[in-house]
Amino acid sequence: MSELLIIASGGGHTGFGRAIAEYLPFKPDFVIPENDKNSEEMIKNLARKIYYVKKGKEPSEGNTQFLKNIFKILSQSSKIEKYKVVIATGSNHSLIPSFIQYLKRAKIYGIESQDRIVTKGKAIRLISYFSKGIFLHWKEQKKLYPKKGIVVGPIVEKPKYKAEDGDYILVTTGSQGFKELFDRLIKLELENVIVQTGKIDPSIYKDKKPNWKFFSFDPDIEKWIAKAKLIITHQGKTAMEAVVMYKKPTIIVYNKSWIYAATKEDSRLYAEILGATFLDDPSTWDSDEVLLEAVEKAHKPKDYEIGTQKLVDLILSDLTRK
Repeated sequence: MSELLIIASGGGHTGFGRAIAEYLPFKPDFVIPENDKNSEEMIKNLARKIYYVKKGKEPSEGNTQFLKNIFKILSQSSKIEKYKVVIATGSNHSLIPSFIQYLKRAKIYGIESQDRIVTKGKAIRLISYFSKGIFLHWKEQKKLYPKKGIVVGPIVEKPKYKAEDGDYILVTTGSQGFKELFDRLIKLELENVIVQTGKIDPSIYKDKKPNWKFFSFDPDIEKWIAKAKLIITHQGKTAMEAVVMYKKPTIIVYNKSWIYAATKEDSRLYAEILGATFLDDPSTWDSDEVLLEAVEKAHKPKDYEIGTQKLVDLILSDLTRK
């Protein structure tokens, strides 16, 4: 039996897994989504072994897609050896591998998403029924899991860089991208803007804003965060990283197309907890000036201590128990 398995389920969920691995005194084993090159790049230097399990569905897809993939997911998950402790980082991808490990008598922990304040994540809600505990970032999340919730603080990585007051705005909306936001953004007369587009082809914007920098993905997005003067992002993990790790003024733009992700009220409260500016989905804006005004009024966020070490201490304590 091996010691620790982290199910790093893509995007910000893989970010949780990488953060935990950075604080561990040994290299854990990982499960990542099949064909997810971004996740592989993020964790390959921190992993002892990597398993690949197909992701059931993307955030914008329904349960029909999950059902189409379930037999392959079951087959791949069943081939993973037994572990003593398993950390499920969230999303549908974590559900079946963690449940099969539970059937093999592993101790299961889950991580609720940072932006779940009034509603539970669907996958983590299910995982909570057979888990030993659910790690939480904020005391405001405790009411979601009054018995199993473990508030450790924001689960982020060790800062690699020194925060600097740079001269550019960084727009980053994770691995999926946010076309509706990008389409509005490029209409603004802003200088020194860097845009990480995710799965959206950056070439469609380069001709419209030749003086801006566009790229699809960088495994070291942190270096861009550290030197930015302002972060514009969505309701994902990057907002927490920008605030907690680098104390950056941050604007969170709600992405309503993520119909299976956190609600607008979750996202608004998440922004409030961080001390970030919250904007509704771009489709609701009267004009592009909504974003421009938010940029001009951006302010310093709240101050938090990183909680990842506390999480790791709890896991190490559990690993030493018989």
